[in-house]
Amino acid sequence: MMQLVINVENPDIIPSLRKVLEQIKGVTVEKAVATDDSEGGKQAVLESIAAGYKEVEEARENGKKLPSLHSLIEELREQ
Repeated sequence: MMQLVINVENPDIIPSLRKVLEQIKGVTVEKAVATDDSEGGKQAVLESIAAGYKEVEEARENGKKLPSLHSLIEELREQ
């Protein structure tokens, strides 16, 4: 199964979008989630990405085995 993440700026169209997507055979809509669009939220995500990238670069330079993508994602979620 494939998943497609869609960002919608206008929450008023979510019900209509849901109805349209559910009419397509094989497509289900699991949930709609509001995200934090504040500058602080965006900055926190960018800082997490930068920290993860720096960690990977340092590990690579030191010849260490790099963590899996899954473990990096889980670690970022815990922060």
